[in-house]
Amino acid sequence: MNFASHQVKSPMAVIKGFADLIGSGAYGSVTDEAKEKAKKIKESADRTLALVGNLLDLGKIESGKMDFAFTQLDIAKVVRGMADEYKILGEKKGLAVSYEGSADPVTIKADEQKIRQVIQNVIDNSIKYTKAGFVKIGLKDEGAKVLIMVTDSGQGISAELQKKLFGRFVRDEKTKNEIQGTGLGLYIAKQIVAAHNGEIWATSEGEGKGSTFNVRLSKE
Repeated sequence: MNFASHQVKSPMAVIKGFADLIGSGAYGSVTDEAKEKAKKIKESADRTLALVGNLLDLGKIESGKMDFAFTQLDIAKVVRGMADEYKILGEKKGLAVSYEGSADPVTIKADEQKIRQVIQNVIDNSIKYTKAGFVKIGLKDEGAKVLIMVTDSGQGISAELQKKLFGRFVRDEKTKNEIQGTGLGLYIAKQIVAAHNGEIWATSEGEGKGSTFNVRLSKE
């Protein structure tokens, strides 16, 4: 699977690059319709690349070959920076994205790239499944541990879906045709958090009532 995934990744990246160039007019002026088609090609390439990336991670997890580089990491700085980055994406959708947490350094032992992947996945989900309102990103120093919370005013999660949310290839049947996804992101996030001796879970009062994703990590 890893070999096949790598074989797909490179040509899809090339297709995405050419779509970007066409849409930007690098090869000459194009009609609005052509720009829209180029945009759709790029979006399809992005989805394929995301799927390939998740399949590669899945292969590493299931073969026990996912490597981690643990270092001392200021998680408050990381989360605060990511919240700032997502404000722009939120504004495009009319959402208020904010950071509500510690302004002081909070140091943990973690693989920065992998933890960023977890947080990114959770924030991406909140933005995707929230049509209006807010996404609040918080961080709480709990002494020996740190809690990262992403709360939204989105469509919420049914009690049935909450039970299996972090499984492989799990999608919300009611929105899977409307909202694109691989159904692997949260499963991979759970494996990464587990490798950090942490825990990840979601809470929601039900459909239409928003949700909160929680990631608790040990400092050591």
